[in-house]
Amino acid sequence: MAMPRAWEQKEALLEQQHNQLEQGLEDLIAGGSEPSHLPQMMHLIQKLKLHLRLEERWLSEAGCLCQGHRLSHQELLGSIEQQLPQCLNHGDLRLNLLMDVQQWFYQHRHGADAIAYARAKATQLVKQ
Repeated sequence: MAMPRAWEQKEALLEQQHNQLEQGLEDLIAGGSEPSHLPQMMHLIQKLKLHLRLEERWLSEAGCLCQGHRLSHQELLGSIEQQLPQCLNHGDLRLNLLMDVQQWFYQHRHGADAIAYARAKATQLVKQ
């Protein structure tokens, strides 16, 4: 599959990833703190990391990635890395981490991402 070139295509792919990540978080939270869900949680965290890297790359290419946006991503990933070792053997901590990530993700998607995506779209329109 070729990587999209136009912002509209990139945005559509990023939004699709947002939807998948949100659904994954909802599924894991609904499943509670079961140890059997640990592999799915680790997979979701990996997908989140990849998504954030791709988003940063594309927003940077569009000239719309501000330092605060990048810092927000780094803070989330740092928090996950810090909390993850304790979460591996404690279901309640795992559930709390997932709910914290879900809250951050929702606020980030409808705040910083929405603003940056609108800027990228406007920038592309100006270039046409």
